[in-house]
Amino acid sequence: MSKLCGKSARWLQLARNLRKCLIFSGLFICRAGDASVLLLPSNLVPEVLSEAVPTAFSPADFTSDDFVLEWTKPFPAGYEVAASLEKGSLEWVRVSEVLVLPRARLNLRVAGASGGMVRYAGFIQPLVRTSMAAEALVPIALVSGEEHPIDISVSAGADRLLTGSLVVRYRPRGPSSNSLILLDPSCSRYAVSANWTGQVPLGPHGSHWSYIGCRLVHTEAENFRTASLEISVFWDNIGRSLKISGIETPAFSSSVWQLRLRSEPGFVSLALPSDAVSSGLRLDYRIPKQLHRGSIALGVGPYAHSFRNGAAGGERVSSWTVMPTLYASFFITETMRMVAFDATTLNSQFISDFGVYFSTEYMRNFDRRVVVNLMLGVHSIGFRSQEGYAVLLGAPQGFEVIISDFLGRARNLTLGGFIYPSIQDKAYYNTWIRWGSPSLFGEVNYISWKEKLKGIPYSSSSLGLTIGMPLSFAGFF
Repeated sequence: MSKLCGKSARWLQLARNLRKCLIFSGLFICRAGDASVLLLPSNLVPEVLSEAVPTAFSPADFTSDDFVLEWTKPFPAGYEVAASLEKGSLEWVRVSEVLVLPRARLNLRVAGASGGMVRYAGFIQPLVRTSMAAEALVPIALVSGEEHPIDISVSAGADRLLTGSLVVRYRPRGPSSNSLILLDPSCSRYAVSANWTGQVPLGPHGSHWSYIGCRLVHTEAENFRTASLEISVFWDNIGRSLKISGIETPAFSSSVWQLRLRSEPGFVSLALPSDAVSSGLRLDYRIPKQLHRGSIALGVGPYAHSFRNGAAGGERVSSWTVMPTLYASFFITETMRMVAFDATTLNSQFISDFGVYFSTEYMRNFDRRVVVNLMLGVHSIGFRSQEGYAVLLGAPQGFEVIISDFLGRARNLTLGGFIYPSIQDKAYYNTWIRWGSPSLFGEVNYISWKEKLKGIPYSSSSLGLTIGMPLSFAGFF
């Protein structure tokens, strides 16, 4: 009996593992794990300085004048040491997918020095000797605090070595930036907002600013898939700890705190260690308790429609019609989906255009705000012919470009198309421009096709406007 139970348990486990695999075109696509975790390095500064990280759109109008260099260990009196941030050198870079941080260039000049070096973020850069001084231009991350010192060693005569240390501090030009909060576009779809409760506090070093990035984590539960929201909070110039739900918590990495949040209660409270109980920063968010792999949206709208039967005396129609549309999507991974589309004319031709496609992310660029998807699959065209209702198959291939946060947070602009060029009296073109939020969208759609059935050519074209919305109650799997 125990052997039988053991075999049953193994078969049950095998079935569960197979359930986590999807078969597409004869290939097994399996998930290595249910949860995908965003890993941050223990020190973000070297990553900010890396040439491998992409530059980003500026989330704020910072310049090098919003940061100062503060001596934590000054040189002895009588030595002329000039340290400043080079004008116009500030640029923003994206690190660890969801955070955007600034970097700039330090201009250092030590008068009368015969040589020396600068030690910063694990690198050593020698000072270059000029006629009257030793100089260096050093790339630095604009991250405040003693955790990231800029150590300077200078040769000043025979066997004499002088040392000093600098740190970066955030000192904004205007009071409006004293406690600036910046949200990454990755937070838009989860309705993340940040609001101060009570008086806006100053940190132990005065002004501070924060950048917040988001990522949804999919997790398999006993009866359904669930979600948690991974929020990375970079908070500059406040020290090494932060109150999270009233508990003082040290930073994980370079002024970064990572939060894992469930669908309830839908908010989390953050505060500086010196804040009063009644003040702080409240982060609100919205994610579903249960995640469905499949989703459905419906739309409807007026279309200018034409249909032509090429037979002698065949039907020719040019009129307005109502066209309902159906959109379906099935989640495979974060970059792969199965999608379906159907558009049907409510007129005498009852033309149906239905397709199923495999959509995969081809590239993500422009600060991760522009995504290009490629779509491969099959579709069918149904229409009333002289022989009755005909259904013909085709294989148009397509693409889709999605621009996030276009003309507003959580508003996406989508441009796409399916193309089957004219080959042997068969052609298909379907293009669309869609804009909207997760709850409502508008779409301008043009569909044109031609087919030949038993020697008789048929063609149709439609141009119109669709208003649609996802059906939140119609999620499946």
